[in-house]
Amino acid sequence: MRAELLPEPAAVAVRSYRSGWSPTLGLSYAAIVGREVPLGGELGQPAAWFRLDQEWESVFPEDRDRIRAHAGRLAAGRAVGPG
Repeated sequence: MRAELLPEPAAVAVRSYRSGWSPTLGLSYAAIVGREVPLGGELGQPAAWFRLDQEWESVFPEDRDRIRAHAGRLAAGRAVGPG
């Protein structure tokens, strides 16, 4: 997918992705695109649109609430950051 990222990070996290690995700093950015935009996945990681009011599988399930909160701020026209 080609999309212009919003200028501010949507989230910042420091995580260790495997036991025994050093933590990694991750910056996540958001983009606003229509559902008609075709998605392309990676081998073994198919891409799909999902509704924010439904549950989805995640290695980091605590991210669901963060993603929902960020989408709410975007929909309300507020700046990125704690609401």
